Amino acid sequence: MDVGFTRRRNLAVQVDPCCAHRSAVPKLRFVSLRAVVALIVALLTGTAAPAGAIAPVFHGQLGIKPALGGFQKNTGVASLRVKNWNLVLTPQSNGIYPTQEGVIIAIGSTEQLVIPASQIHASRNGRRFTFRDPKTSRGVRTFQLRQYSNCFGKACYHVAFTLVGIDLSTLVLSYPFCSPMAIIVGDDDGFSGVQFDRPGGFNGSRVKIDGICNPGSGWPWLNS
Repeated sequence: MDVGFTRRRNLAVQVDPCCAHRSAVPKLRFVSLRAVVALIVALLTGTAAPAGAIAPVFHGQLGIKPALGGFQKNTGVASLRVKNWNLVLTPQSNGIYPTQEGVIIAIGSTEQLVIPASQIHASRNGRRFTFRDPKTSRGVRTFQLRQYSNCFGKACYHVAFTLVGIDLSTLVLSYPFCSPMAIIVGDDDGFSGVQFDRPGGFNGSRVKIDGICNPGSGWPWLNS
């Protein structure tokens, strides 16, 4: 049963760390325009509008490797640390520009974690993009895209990131479960079905991504 599509979406937007002490409310200047539009649409219509109001049109691939994290067995709040995943842009892509477009990490239709473009830093050669917010209690703590050669797509990137405070409450009652997951940059995405499991059973405090799976109804962007 694909439970990932039946629950409420959670939108998390990173607040600029240098300004977090001034106000507990995120300032719109730190939020991507697409995320703002999507939030307004959701509030006015009550629909589950995606965090990037314009759905990606270039669908690439997300290469998955096993990943581990922590899990609160009573609430389903989890953390996740990912290393050496691969984002492969489709050959038809017009390229990605993280420092202009921002990044969204999406898990099913319930979690969309937004990194505003203003908080992403590019290397001098433009082949590595990084983000750090070590004090956040919910969202993305670290993120890195690093372009590599010998690519069969438009461009290929190694992906690493750390998530905290994410909602994986489906695992409280049943596991494993398969969910779509995506890295979205502007009008490009790379996505795959990923299988979440609890290696320690119901009494365990760990969560694991075992590998790829078939989410059944596919990734929501394709159905918009």
